Amino acid sequence: MYQQRVVIVGAGIIGLSTAYALLRQGMEHVTVLEQAEVDHQRGTSHGTSRLLRFEYGSDLFYSEMVQLSLNRWKNLERLTRHILYTRTGLLVLGNEGDNYTKQSYHILRELGHSTERLSRSSCNQLFPQFYTDAFNFFTYNTNAGILHASTCLRTVRDAVLDLGGEICESCHVTHITKGNQLRPLRLRLRSGDEITADRAVLAIGPWVHRLLGDLQLPVRLTRQYLLYFAHLPPSSFALHTFPAFIASDLYGFPIHSTSTESGSSWFKAASHNFGSPADPDEIPPVDERVIAQVVEKLYDLLPALRQAELAQVDSCMYDVSPDEDFILDRHPDDPRVVFATGLTGHGFKFGLVLGELLSSLLCNTDPLVPMDHFRLARFAKCRKTRESSIA
Repeated sequence: MYQQRVVIVGAGIIGLSTAYALLRQGMEHVTVLEQAEVDHQRGTSHGTSRLLRFEYGSDLFYSEMVQLSLNRWKNLERLTRHILYTRTGLLVLGNEGDNYTKQSYHILRELGHSTERLSRSSCNQLFPQFYTDAFNFFTYNTNAGILHASTCLRTVRDAVLDLGGEICESCHVTHITKGNQLRPLRLRLRSGDEITADRAVLAIGPWVHRLLGDLQLPVRLTRQYLLYFAHLPPSSFALHTFPAFIASDLYGFPIHSTSTESGSSWFKAASHNFGSPADPDEIPPVDERVIAQVVEKLYDLLPALRQAELAQVDSCMYDVSPDEDFILDRHPDDPRVVFATGLTGHGFKFGLVLGELLSSLLCNTDPLVPMDHFRLARFAKCRKTRESSIA
């Protein structure tokens, strides 16, 4: 019996998770093409840690998806015997009217989470590291933690290979010939070679406009910075003493291993505010003004950081959709091509779930969750609504 050949472009967490999902459901001919190598430094899946949090304001949909995702990461841990997730708890410092903190608290209580609302005095007693005067609503959720990103990525890669999938590194796809469904899809490589496929998945992160420019996707690319601090006292900032946290646009992690090469263990923090426009093939100098602004806000929140050393600054990119929801869909001109974009800085933790959803799109099977949140057509509806209101 003929088995269709599936080619996945991009070996980040979404591409590899899609390959894993397809292989687990019996697909035999699955090839992943990666322009560099798995876990390369410019990839949006690279790095030692990602925050797994359930707090999504009043958006029940994503909070429920996080639980599905965590279940899958734990299952993969059991199967592979690799540590992929470390629970840290999450402290949210917010305000009554911020449309996030209070709403998240009520949604998570509704879902049965052991989220606590803390008084200011309780917060100060439990977590004296924080200066709390700028906030008036505090919650603490024990069900949150660190996903060890590069370990997760390499574990999924190994699982794909163990299931018979093929991963081709240094295979840079420059063009896809599609549209005529009587002929195979043709993927042209920078080397001049060509690969054919019956179906394809594009999970190429910030390079999305290179292969899907014809769709004029409403996705902008932003430059983000990750800050690492050394020489903080472990007695106050180590795992199981200090929580992961969210405070307005800031988020951060307790001291943990932040370099697989050097073995460094640092405190990590960042701002989720969307940064300046970025080009995935350029590495611009670090914007010292932005770094200084973020550092100053961190100093106000965590005064002990003034005595710490800013040991390293890394940059990464977000592919941002207008509504900050993901875009997972079939190409409107050729349903054999499925793509993922608009992950907006919060997609990694959903990697295994998004892989299952993309495999459902590819194989026309029932999805794990409703796909309305993710359809590209939602932006066309918004445009029509705006145009009619103007008229």
